[in-house]
Amino acid sequence: MAKVPDQPPGALPGPDPGLPRDAPDSNQGYEVIGGGEIDDRFPVRRATPEHAVHPQEDARRALVNAVRNGGSQAWSSWTSWSYWLACSAALGLSWALAAATVSFGQANGWFESSVPSASNLLAAAWLAVLSAVLGTVWGFASSGNVLAVLTAGALRSAGLALPAGVLLAAVGAGSGVPIGVAGAAVVVTVVEGALFGLIGHGARQCFRSRAAGSALATVVLVVLCLANVVATVALLPSTQGTAQASVPVNVERDDAGRITSYECVGRPRPVDVAYTERVAWMAASHPALLLGGLAGGMVPRDHDLAWVLAGLQWAADGPARDVPCLDGQSSEGLPPSVPVAVTGLAVQVVVAAMVVVPGRRLGARRRRT
Repeated sequence: MAKVPDQPPGALPGPDPGLPRDAPDSNQGYEVIGGGEIDDRFPVRRATPEHAVHPQEDARRALVNAVRNGGSQAWSSWTSWSYWLACSAALGLSWALAAATVSFGQANGWFESSVPSASNLLAAAWLAVLSAVLGTVWGFASSGNVLAVLTAGALRSAGLALPAGVLLAAVGAGSGVPIGVAGAAVVVTVVEGALFGLIGHGARQCFRSRAAGSALATVVLVVLCLANVVATVALLPSTQGTAQASVPVNVERDDAGRITSYECVGRPRPVDVAYTERVAWMAASHPALLLGGLAGGMVPRDHDLAWVLAGLQWAADGPARDVPCLDGQSSEGLPPSVPVAVTGLAVQVVVAAMVVVPGRRLGARRRRT
């Protein structure tokens, strides 16, 4: 038996005697633990610009994928007969409800003229409400991130808004309603479908059960499409109060007789005022009133419904717009008026966030577990 030659302590093992002399040493290329020697035959690969991470490129790719996901969901709806049946039913129902509202108004002496134009405006208002209902239903079945759900909701609502806008413009041209009202109806229908679709998606993500998610979506829908107006009307008497106002001078009025500019003199005296801005923000979140706030400036001032549209903005501005020289302040000192449509849209966005944020977190937690 061959004797294994002894090696000095600490020496590295020599080449394998079984390998040819011209073969590379099998022990070369190993790094001694604690040493600094690295084999040059295997260079370390360093990051190059081709392999570097680009956050902007990743964000753009994520954005494109989300939009594609939403577009794919909308395309699935566009190719379904049930989708177009729902759109046709919503369009017909909006005009039927408008006709019923006008008939009721005529019976009570609300409309003295412009009945066809009133029907046009009311049909646009009912369309905004129905788009919110359909958007919630469509969003309940949507998937993906927030951007994908918003994209799917906007594109689905566009299938309802565009034919409705053409019909509103055609009828409005014969009844004296500006074409801008039809354009406002298209915009509001798309926005409401996207926002309420997000609410439906968030409600579904909040619960494992579809029934519980449907109940939450229904509650939010009722709050934004009915309860907010009922609560505003019920709380209006509580906004009555007393304030101090001085005498206005150099008063200027617009064509409708409303005071637009004034100066204040004299000592303030107590007057009765209504702080309607404290509750008007709730009604502003209603889809129909959101449309009214957006299209209010487009309707002629002599229209039967013009006072309703103007009154909503007047209520949101508070008593300073109705009582001049409130607290001795002239018109130049008043803050700029915030459009009531902006207020209503902001409230809807806040409500949608209150549903979507916890829904997304709960859904992600269930997927992890």
